[in-house]
Amino acid sequence: MKDDALSELRSALRGEIITRADAAAFAAARFRGWNRDLNTRTNPLGFVIASGVRDIVTTVNYCRSHNIPVAVRGKGAHSPYGMANDAIVVDLMRMTAVRVDPDEKLVFVQAGADGGDVDHETALHNLVCLTGSVSHTGFAGVALGGGIGHLSRWLGAVVDSILGYEMVTATGEVVRVDAAKDPELFWGMRGNGASFGIVTEFVLKLRDMPNNGLIRGAPILWGADKATDVMRSWMDRIGRPGRKNTEIYQFAFMHSPDGDPVCGIVPLIVGETERTAKATCDELAAYAGGAVVRQDTQLPYTALQAALDDRFPYDVNYWEKGVFIDWDPRDPNAVNSIVDAAVKQWSERPDFATKLSTVLLFMEVNGAVATGDTASTSFAARGARLWCTAIISWPDDDASKRAASRKWCGSLVEKLSPFHVTTYLNNAMPESEAEMLSVFPRDTMKRLRALKEKHDPNNLFKMGAWQYEANL
Repeated sequence: MKDDALSELRSALRGEIITRADAAAFAAARFRGWNRDLNTRTNPLGFVIASGVRDIVTTVNYCRSHNIPVAVRGKGAHSPYGMANDAIVVDLMRMTAVRVDPDEKLVFVQAGADGGDVDHETALHNLVCLTGSVSHTGFAGVALGGGIGHLSRWLGAVVDSILGYEMVTATGEVVRVDAAKDPELFWGMRGNGASFGIVTEFVLKLRDMPNNGLIRGAPILWGADKATDVMRSWMDRIGRPGRKNTEIYQFAFMHSPDGDPVCGIVPLIVGETERTAKATCDELAAYAGGAVVRQDTQLPYTALQAALDDRFPYDVNYWEKGVFIDWDPRDPNAVNSIVDAAVKQWSERPDFATKLSTVLLFMEVNGAVATGDTASTSFAARGARLWCTAIISWPDDDASKRAASRKWCGSLVEKLSPFHVTTYLNNAMPESEAEMLSVFPRDTMKRLRALKEKHDPNNLFKMGAWQYEANL
């Protein structure tokens, strides 16, 4: 389609439209996204910087009548489904308002907001809802795929807190979706919400944040040569029965600021006294003869949320892939197999991988995630103990490095396959319908397909589970 064919749309918008005809502005819009690899590979028709809901309705109606697919991204612009070839990208970067009702413990989040926007407003009232693990990640991108974050063991998945959505449908209607108005669509949205329309606002319930928002957090580090011993001790601890959901321990392989490979436990302890939380961290720090660095301290939850922001900067090439796993903690062979797989995976990272952003992360996701209401959400990632993720970045646009990066991330999933429970839509990176069945069970996929056929039969919204090209 030629640029002048979009003139009718341009004149109907209050916001801005950027097309290929304006090369400089188009490049700036295209590479505003977080992942340079995605921005390089995908070439949209244009970007609509929406001023509000009416611009979204106008764009949807125009694209439907001209048979132009639609993708959507927010301020965070992390999602692989926020760009598509020859599509109009509806950019919600200006729709970032967050409003808290402290009396009802509700938050109303415009879909362009990122996690930092949400945390900033909810923390004012010592309230919290789950966002992503990096504050510049878009809230919608996390929430529409189910939503896992630092405190999921306590708060569950993001979808477990969602009470309703405002959404623009494929027919250009603005509707409210909740359990009373459309329980089947509400079920589908809570796990695969990027497939049926453009969400413009989320309504979520909030939880009280104890200790005025202070938690115990930040890494306790060892040299990578201690990883086997430390990880075994960590797995023994997280396998203990009867633990509080407010006690979360993550394990990671990464590089120190001077570039040395390290491993670490990241404690997240909510609601305990400083003395009690420190005593717990003292026990952790004693593993494998003692940690070499302790950064654990009392800090605001919002500071923890932003702590990884600089480790994952914008306009860098990224690939990631993950899997949910479980095992019998009483089985030492299972524990040893998982530890050996993790240590081997880290040792096989490509030499060219950037040290800042290449990470293996093992995040606890049992607790409230496992006990969430499975009947009311399509989110299928229940019943696992860990979310295991490989994230890699590389410094240039070399196709061979991209291929090697994808292979390295995929090999983590292969190594952990004996313990596979399911996969998280937000970093499953499925390339086919068959791979989607590792994300959603067959019966769930059948219901989701029926909803897609009902609400978007012509696949106007080229997003979510239905767009595999973003993952190729």
